[in-house]
Amino acid sequence: MSPIYIYSPSGAVRDRVAFRRGVRVLRQAGHEVTVDPAALHVDTRFAGSDGERLSAIERAAQSGARATLISRGGYGLTRLLSDLPYAEIRKSIDRGTHWVGFSDFTALQLSVLARTGRITWSGPSLCDTLGSPTGVDDVTFACF
Repeated sequence: MSPIYIYSPSGAVRDRVAFRRGVRVLRQAGHEVTVDPAALHVDTRFAGSDGERLSAIERAAQSGARATLISRGGYGLTRLLSDLPYAEIRKSIDRGTHWVGFSDFTALQLSVLARTGRITWSGPSLCDTLGSPTGVDDVTFACF
């Protein structure tokens, strides 16, 4: 299956059980999962400082994964838009990386489209969808 890179560009992960459950779901489906070293950082309400989250986005772009997947949405990406590593994100998309998420991720999606003309994907997040205590439904998982 495909390599997936998990990172946290927005709100801090508060439900670590859901985080681990989501990683387990992906691995059980045969995906190679890499978790960004800052994915569980906390800085007030955010998943790390603005600089830490920008570095995580850059690592996601450089990961070579088939897909980058946000841990969760929330709030925080709009604070980063002017400093996103657009050239790195564009190169990763051109190499075949799919950037996937929803919620706060929409800000990144629209900014990447406006600045690079590249397409990103609306889809699940790790904690809220794949790590749900009730499980991810078959249709959502198949579409992902």
